[in-house]
Amino acid sequence: MLLRASSQHRGQTVDLQGVMGAADGDGGIPHGALLVAFAEAVLGDDPDILSETRQAVSRALGEAAMVDAAAVAGGFNAIDRVADATGIPIDEERVESTASLRQDLGIDQFPSRQI
Repeated sequence: MLLRASSQHRGQTVDLQGVMGAADGDGGIPHGALLVAFAEAVLGDDPDILSETRQAVSRALGEAAMVDAAAVAGGFNAIDRVADATGIPIDEERVESTASLRQDLGIDQFPSRQI
């Protein structure tokens, strides 16, 4: 949702399928494939892959950007876990505005979907 809104605000075209691992290349986001690989490594269970992708992000984007990427990944991971654990449904006022995005990304197919 944030990526969609921020890219629209900036007049950028991004392939939101990238968040589902289905975009070609960077999905219209600078270093998008690398950032997706880093996010997957953060959520994965292989410390070697995490170390490798962390170093790759640092080389490509710099240390500060790597720290920012780690903070964003950690924040979203925590927010998602809290929402899932407590069964928070989508806010009623966002159901209609997110319908096409949820359909395009296949989110409505997740077993935890609550609308």
